[in-house]
Amino acid sequence: MFNAISIAASGLATQGRRVEAAARQVASMGATAPAANAPDTPGAPVRIGALPIGDPVQSVVTLVEAEMAYRMNVAVMATAAGMLDSLLDAFEPRK
Repeated sequence: MFNAISIAASGLATQGRRVEAAARQVASMGATAPAANAPDTPGAPVRIGALPIGDPVQSVVTLVEAEMAYRMNVAVMATAAGMLDSLLDAFEPRK
């Protein structure tokens, strides 16, 4: 059960990075490209998965996918927590 919670937490972190990358992509649309000799800046767009650079439709699709993945990972966490509660209730000493 703890592995399921750990895996779901990792999934949430991954989706957070996807949302951040998509948000940066949407925010940078219409901006000029950095110069070729310019050093990488901390705010530079990040490519995660199949996120293309410059496609607004794909950015919105990525945001929807991330939302659904968040929901699924939270459901896994809630199910694992419910299973753990049931297990602890089964071993509760009788009064």
